[in-house]
Amino acid sequence: MRIIIDLQGTQTASRFRGIGRYGLSLAKAIVSNRGDHEVLIALNGLFPETIEPIRAAFDGILPQESIRIWYAPGPIRERQPGDTWRREAAERIREAFIASLEPDVVLVTSLFEGFVDDAVTSIGVFDLRTPTVVTLHDLIPLLNPDHYLRENPAYERCYLRKIYHLKRAYAWLAVSDSSAREAVTALGIPPDRVFTTYEACDERFRPIDIPNDHKAELLSKYKISRPFIMCAPGGTDPRKNLDRLIRTFAFLPDDLRRAHQLVIVSNISYADKKKLDDIARDAHLEKDELVITGYVTDEDLLKLYNLCRLFIYPSWHEGFGLPPLEAMACGAPVIAANASSLPEVIGRDDALFDPHSNDAIAAKIKEVLTDNAFRSELIHHGLVQAKKFSWDESAKRAIAAIERICRSVARTRANESISRKLIESIAAMKHATFSDNDLIATAWAISLNHPESRSRQLFVDVSELAQRDAGSGIQRVTKSILKELLNNPPQGYQVKPVYATTDMHGYRHARNFTQRFRGGSSGSLEDDPIDAQLGDIFLGLDLQWHVVIAQLDYLESLRNRGIRVIHLVHDLLPILLTHDFPKGMAEIHARWLDAISRFDGTLCVSRAVADEYAKWLRTNGIQRLRPLKIGWFHLGTDIENSVSTRGLPSNSEHVLDQLSRRPGFLMVGTLEPRKGYTQTLSAFEKLWMQGVDANLVIVGKQGWMVEKLVEKLRRHSELGRRLFWLEGISDEYLEKVYASCTCLIAASEGEGFGLPLIEAAQHKLPIIARDIPVFHEVAGEHAFYFKGKEPDDLAKAVQKWLELYHSGQHPKSDDMPWLTWNESASQLLDIIIAGKWQMEYDGSH
Repeated sequence: MRIIIDLQGTQTASRFRGIGRYGLSLAKAIVSNRGDHEVLIALNGLFPETIEPIRAAFDGILPQESIRIWYAPGPIRERQPGDTWRREAAERIREAFIASLEPDVVLVTSLFEGFVDDAVTSIGVFDLRTPTVVTLHDLIPLLNPDHYLRENPAYERCYLRKIYHLKRAYAWLAVSDSSAREAVTALGIPPDRVFTTYEACDERFRPIDIPNDHKAELLSKYKISRPFIMCAPGGTDPRKNLDRLIRTFAFLPDDLRRAHQLVIVSNISYADKKKLDDIARDAHLEKDELVITGYVTDEDLLKLYNLCRLFIYPSWHEGFGLPPLEAMACGAPVIAANASSLPEVIGRDDALFDPHSNDAIAAKIKEVLTDNAFRSELIHHGLVQAKKFSWDESAKRAIAAIERICRSVARTRANESISRKLIESIAAMKHATFSDNDLIATAWAISLNHPESRSRQLFVDVSELAQRDAGSGIQRVTKSILKELLNNPPQGYQVKPVYATTDMHGYRHARNFTQRFRGGSSGSLEDDPIDAQLGDIFLGLDLQWHVVIAQLDYLESLRNRGIRVIHLVHDLLPILLTHDFPKGMAEIHARWLDAISRFDGTLCVSRAVADEYAKWLRTNGIQRLRPLKIGWFHLGTDIENSVSTRGLPSNSEHVLDQLSRRPGFLMVGTLEPRKGYTQTLSAFEKLWMQGVDANLVIVGKQGWMVEKLVEKLRRHSELGRRLFWLEGISDEYLEKVYASCTCLIAASEGEGFGLPLIEAAQHKLPIIARDIPVFHEVAGEHAFYFKGKEPDDLAKAVQKWLELYHSGQHPKSDDMPWLTWNESASQLLDIIIAGKWQMEYDGSH
């Protein structure tokens, strides 16, 4: 059986109230107790900020692919008259989306949504086949129209429309027997289709020990200075009975009242607070005798439940009454009104009072505060009573009801195209005006909700490479892995290079770039926007800080829709070696890291980088709702399968001849401060003075902050004799240089991987490397390591290595393991597709 749960009640403002907590808790419990049933969660895409928290709530108990997002043209809130056409279209769009998932039953946890925000709920507007089950919370406005409906005609129309849809449900889950009886009587619905499932409170509500300093800090925060009577009403509407509670508190015996404070824990408006303060003033309460906390966190609420002298709930009409249950679970003595559902929750007659009688309320308060034995009995009873309610039990009741419903309904599958039928249904709508923008937004929503069937796509971001090929090490990696992905796409996926810029919204297919990259001509193809679907993957392979930061909202929208967003981190060097990079680079790199850390996963080019990245996350307190997956793989190097450049300069034969005349020490990489070129050059100047006849060969372009080094190289007396600087040479030329040299020197103070070490091993070239973690990870025992940043440190290391070399005892790279680019790309795919992530960063609050 496939159950679709509409959880809009956990997306709207209701998420801050009991209804929102109910929907999320029940849905999680249904998922946990689903057995062989399939459960899908349907969420409204017009509440993007709520999607990730809900995804996080189900992480580990429900596959993320089972959380489906639907879209509609907005705004659609009912209190705005101009939204009528969009709202009616949205009702059809939502029902069509749910029908396209082919459910056996739909469960709506909160039907009465959409008056003040963009929720939309309906039954039977489009889909007449699927049985819908609705939670019955209460019918308070219907049963008390003078209080809730008459003064607001717009809300009355909305509410009565929802009642119409409520009655069209196939069955109902009542949160209490009281709520069930009210519905049967008021709506005339068949009692055999109403099932009481009850509510429960979260497991975090329990007795806890609170250190004295934490207790003092909390009470000071809310201006509580003495033992207090607590009320957490969940609202300030008339049925909550707060005005009577305040007046009753005022007429308690003076000594009893002055020994306590009345604390109303609720996030209320300024106008409502002023009204309650005025009631307190008129009742001659002192300023500190009534405390209205405003919004409190769940953590503070738990502590207040544990600390209160008495919890009172005077409401004269509830569907269930979750706050008194939470209070009982925390070990608070609880008294409540003897009305509607509250006797079911409280489970003890002598803990109840008449909510319409000041004398009755006052007498019960006095009894608890002055009779310690009675108070102790209430505490013990409450702890036992609270355990009778559990979300698992509620879910089992709900599932049993749904199973019974499905057995009684003959289900048929629609054969016609849902999207075509939907368009026809919207076109037939009357009595409302619409604009061209409404039609465009509607078409956009339908296209997202009903995508064409196709293979999954692996979108590979090449935003930097598509604009320019700077020939950097990162771009060599990007090109080589991209080539492998294009030539050997993972099974079930199409590989699509994509790009974005800082001044456009969203990513586009890089079709012209791809055609050039694969050897064709460009200019004739349309680089249209990508059409991402559930199950696709976005891989940020290229490094373009500014583009990722500019596209942050778009990438978050992909993640919300179930497209996994993963980025590749080459290193954290601008942050770890700030002084070796241009001003501002550390800041932009940190902003980029912060941005990519919001998504599903981060790939690193080595274990060393993964460890540095995880440490950065912890150090900076990066917060997550779901664990961030972190993986690492190693880069490859095989000329046959690299995207290589070709061509030799006219003097190449002469240079190669010079290199072959004496031992040559090769350095490969852009000239940057961290690369160790200055130390190495000075070391070789010492060696030359000591009579060591060897070449120093530098292959790399000029980078930043090396002007003095470059000037020294260009004017050096050994340039062209024993010192060679080969700028911007082709891969073909570099191959010949490797073959002409004796040893590679990797003097960099920081690297993400160290690709030259792998290239040296491929050429069986010995290696002298700085003693840093990533070089040990890459070369292991196959390199000779040195420490120290002074020229003499390296000069001595080279002399020592030469001694070992001449005796044949130097570490050899011949058997050093290395990957081809095909193997490197396979490691990458094992992580992002097969899920072989090596670590997780929790980052919970």
